[in-house]
Amino acid sequence: MPLGLLLLWFFALVTRFWGLTRFPTLVFDEVYFARFGRNYLAGVPFFDAHPPLGKYLIALSIWLGGGFHPWGYRWLNALMGSLIPVAVAVLAYLLTRRSRVALLSGLFVALDGLFLVESRYALINISLVLFGVVAQILWLWGLRYQGRGRSLWLMAAGMAFGACVAVKWSGLGFLLGVGLFWVLQQRLPLPTAWKPPYQWWQTCLLLPLVVFGVYTLLWLPHLQLHPHQRLLDLHQQMFHFHRSVASTAHPYCSPWWSWPLLLRPMSYFFQRVQTLSEAVPVIGPPLPMEATRWVYAVYALFNPPLLWLSTLATLALLVLQWHTTAGRFVLLNYAANLLPWALVSRCVFIYHYLPAALYSFMALALVWESSHTWVTWARWLRLAIVGGVIAGFVYWLPLYLGLPLTPEAFFRRMWLRSWI
Repeated sequence: MPLGLLLLWFFALVTRFWGLTRFPTLVFDEVYFARFGRNYLAGVPFFDAHPPLGKYLIALSIWLGGGFHPWGYRWLNALMGSLIPVAVAVLAYLLTRRSRVALLSGLFVALDGLFLVESRYALINISLVLFGVVAQILWLWGLRYQGRGRSLWLMAAGMAFGACVAVKWSGLGFLLGVGLFWVLQQRLPLPTAWKPPYQWWQTCLLLPLVVFGVYTLLWLPHLQLHPHQRLLDLHQQMFHFHRSVASTAHPYCSPWWSWPLLLRPMSYFFQRVQTLSEAVPVIGPPLPMEATRWVYAVYALFNPPLLWLSTLATLALLVLQWHTTAGRFVLLNYAANLLPWALVSRCVFIYHYLPAALYSFMALALVWESSHTWVTWARWLRLAIVGGVIAGFVYWLPLYLGLPLTPEAFFRRMWLRSWI
């Protein structure tokens, strides 16, 4: 297991850092988040529709990375992104105590395209996911203790949950997931290590207080930059901003139910060139299509075979493993991170599916492992699943890394009309 985790981390590091500075421009929401990070360093006030921690981390990246340039504002997010497959593997191991399920869960995350793309730019979804997974690891570990030991672990988990919510409010999905699991474990026949019935105050009182305290404290640097604003006023402004965003405000808006089907990915970067020897243009009018010989594109696209198989596996897990601790935990956290989006009326995007998607990847690993008890041909099915996931990663890799493609090769990778 330790060697497997090390190899997994090395693979994630290579894919996330290779060619990290390929496009010397602000890509997608870097136009906001990277600039917000610079504003913190320069002491320039600004309005942000999200809590501040993600931008603090980008500011730290710029400061440690030597300035406001692509490496400076991207490297820390790439490092955090490389840790997510390892964290998911640890979470899966705590749930199952099976190394194969753990490593396969982490491998699926490492082979996913949207996790890779989000890791390579100064965006904030990766820090949200990393803090959320680490918080759940600490929470699960704390359940194995009693008394003061459990309180200390749950306080550590609360700090990570608070950091998660301080990146985006949607980080509450990770906390909701463990809350639902904790409620069920009080009523269902689970192993003793998972069923602490007499210390409810630690989860119901101590944990939320720590989450709220850490979340509030993380606003202090932002408030120093805006000394005339109150925290409550800032939250009202943020809430009204999100309510004012129309459901069709952006061409890549997509409804929550479409995310598991991968109906509407997003283009983060797209440029056309005539020769590979010229620098990639980052400003100016686009080259006419008839003169285009090469395309540079970065797509926020999950690994299609992985996502579709994971969606099927999540449905199968309801039947196959709802009676198990791991199955319940995965399904409840999947629902907690997906279904609340049905209540959101504003424009939402496929990257909001990242937290739920990692639980669907864990569901695929659980179903894959359980298939060893099936008929003989299931062994070939297991090989086909892993092979399909690897093939999908390699095939769509140019769209994840922004490698040059001919227009014909680009359109061959657009399997659905809605992807363009």
